[in-house]
Amino acid sequence: MGRFGDDKIEEVRSRADIVEIVGAHVRLRRAGRHFVGLCPFHNEKTPSFSVNAERGFFHCFGCGAGGSVFNFIMRVEGLTFPEAVRSLARKYGVTLPEHDLSGPAAGEREAMLKANEVATEFFAHVLWNTTDGALARDYLKSRGISVETARAFMIGFAPSRPASLAKALEKRGLREAGVKVGLVKKDGAVATGGEVYDMFRGRVMFPIRDAQGKAIAFGGRVLDARLPKYINSPESPLYSKARTLYGLFEARQAISSNVATGKDRAILVEGYFDVIALWQAGFKQAVAGCGTALTVEQLRVLSRYTKNVIACFDGDAAGRKASMRALEIFLQAGLLGRGIFIPSGFDPDTFVRERGAASFAELTDKSELLVDYFLSEQAGEARGSIAERARAAQRVAGMLKLVDDPFQFDLLARKAADLLSIGEEVLRKEARGPQSGAARYTSSRFARDRAATANPPAASSGDAGAKAEIGLVALALLHPELRNEIAQSGAAANFEEIRLGGVLADLCRTDEAYTALEQWTAERLSAEEQGRVSEFAVGPLTDDLGDDTQKNPNELEKCRALVNDYVVALDRRRRAHELGRLRQSASEVSARESEPGEAAAAAQAVIAHRRQGQG
Repeated sequence: MGRFGDDKIEEVRSRADIVEIVGAHVRLRRAGRHFVGLCPFHNEKTPSFSVNAERGFFHCFGCGAGGSVFNFIMRVEGLTFPEAVRSLARKYGVTLPEHDLSGPAAGEREAMLKANEVATEFFAHVLWNTTDGALARDYLKSRGISVETARAFMIGFAPSRPASLAKALEKRGLREAGVKVGLVKKDGAVATGGEVYDMFRGRVMFPIRDAQGKAIAFGGRVLDARLPKYINSPESPLYSKARTLYGLFEARQAISSNVATGKDRAILVEGYFDVIALWQAGFKQAVAGCGTALTVEQLRVLSRYTKNVIACFDGDAAGRKASMRALEIFLQAGLLGRGIFIPSGFDPDTFVRERGAASFAELTDKSELLVDYFLSEQAGEARGSIAERARAAQRVAGMLKLVDDPFQFDLLARKAADLLSIGEEVLRKEARGPQSGAARYTSSRFARDRAATANPPAASSGDAGAKAEIGLVALALLHPELRNEIAQSGAAANFEEIRLGGVLADLCRTDEAYTALEQWTAERLSAEEQGRVSEFAVGPLTDDLGDDTQKNPNELEKCRALVNDYVVALDRRRRAHELGRLRQSASEVSARESEPGEAAAAAQAVIAHRRQGQG
């Protein structure tokens, strides 16, 4: 999706009533200048969710979720920023440009989407309204798929005639667009402008839709013994197998509607019919890959909607091995993931049809964390020789290297050490050593972890530094008049999160108000970071102060004082790290039994650095 003009974003923002939008999902009550209620993004009994109508921000002081009205719609409905803008524009009568993009690329994308739309309608017409579709209708019935369900998933049928769809696209001037998305192919013997033929023939057709319901690709299944049994559309500017999930459009609403109750989840299966059969049985949160192995990108897309993902595996040995492979993918995506094992001889489709929805619900209720299953497997193998126990410990340490969340890491390290009967500190050191996860970290993240490993600062110092980094970004965003002072402080150079330091540096080069940077912010900051920004707009800083800084200089001075505190905190952290490195160097010199002069010089460097800091 492309960019909107800042004027249009501001028009949508100004017309959208954040209290009305949030109030459709949260029961709000006025509390002073704010509105408060129970957070829709986590379970709570005491309201910690606050909306500042004047500034147009929301923030939860329990889970940290927060942002503008666009951020709220993105989280609740699982939309991207441009999609959220469009959704609110429709609701409040704001006219947006017909295309997000400009130039030839916009027209090409729209033509490709139109070609897929025409193909979807064409296949559906053949299935339901022609004799060619009779065999396919009987096939769907034999698979237990109702007409209502088939229509909900827009299932169709591609006739066997070689150029049926090609002619339909030709009439609408969409032949080249059809070629680009793989609906039709050109005869290889014809150099240019030659005959084209349909890619899908004699197959039940499954439109693969994006999260907004637009067909971006297709899967086709044969009704006879031809191979391959399934073929999918090729990669195109619209479609990437590695990032696409079948059924996401149908599942999105079901997932989002359960977020407030804490019962949100997604059920990850393997095939189209698995998704369709579960949806028909009432499990409307089911999604599947598109003819490819599970990828980190797919899970990251899914995590926009829910962190609770249950993956289905075969109950045989191969299924158990598959669950172990899946664990690594889940961890790299920042998810723990749960697993259920379908009895041998079944898949989710056949199981729910033969055993019923209640039996499948029982399986999901008994799902277990993939990491727990992995640890129990390793604990079983660790009951043998010392060598076997050591190998099991190495495998567990390798798994722990993929866990970024510090709380999850701590709990898993304790549990693993207990199950394997090994020293917890040894396991932690191996999992968080200088090489842990290096290949998977960004350069800034690895640099930070390496520095922390070589010279860990006090916990409070680290926490203060991280708070200072996001705090300076938030203050620069919300108060353009402070950006010059922040830039002159040189604080961005002391950021350990290099990407965030770049965001701050870029912010300080512009005098645009936050409202004009809405889209830029959505693209540069994570959801968590945007939530922290909202804390400054909704939180205690504004509780007893006015909402217009120029009308209330007291707020600006308070923010300026915060800037100074944050700059000092970053400098203090930098000096602590430098002191740690000097101490490490002195220790290494001493261990090498070097010349007395070298050891004395190293010790003097430490003393001088400490005195400079005290001065």
